[in-house]
Amino acid sequence: MNRASYLKKLRGKLQRLPAHEIDAALAYYEEYFDEAGEENEKRVIQQLGSPSHVASQIMADYALKDLEATSTSTSTSTSTKKNMSAIWLIILAILSAPLSLPLLAVAIALIFSFGAVIFSFIIAIIATVLSIFFGGIVALITGFFILTQHWPTAILFMGVGFIVTGLGILLFPIVARLIKTIVVVCVEALGKLFHKITKKRKEGY
Repeated sequence: MNRASYLKKLRGKLQRLPAHEIDAALAYYEEYFDEAGEENEKRVIQQLGSPSHVASQIMADYALKDLEATSTSTSTSTSTKKNMSAIWLIILAILSAPLSLPLLAVAIALIFSFGAVIFSFIIAIIATVLSIFFGGIVALITGFFILTQHWPTAILFMGVGFIVTGLGILLFPIVARLIKTIVVVCVEALGKLFHKITKKRKEGY
């Protein structure tokens, strides 16, 4: 494999990244080859590892960099979308890294197990908040229905309904921030996992 074919394969492995990121990465490695000199192409390729290895590192680093930039975003929907994109990029980076079959199987198992636990936890939080909110709504409606039958009980139901509904509304932004934090932690954990399982994998396949 020479410089041209190496860079061509690297570009192909980076297609999931934005065009400007691909161009920046290719420019960096072209300069790297230029500085080493034509006579050292083989040595440089051996040092860098396979295009798959380099591409996986670039994708993971981009995902983590994008995560840091997103953490200051004021738009919850935008930041959540970017965080999920970062998770997906790191998963792709792990799956495309030149790993041995047992190590790849372990990585996939860890990703799915970790993802299932986090997903279940998030669903449980959302379900709890929604139960509180709708429980308050039900109490309010019940209070209105029995208002003409027994007004003290109706007032009690409506008071409880207002309190519980208000609590549910107050919990929505807290839960949104909590979920965002969980997603950020997940991305960082996946990034650490990726660097851990690939730090010694410099040989091409």
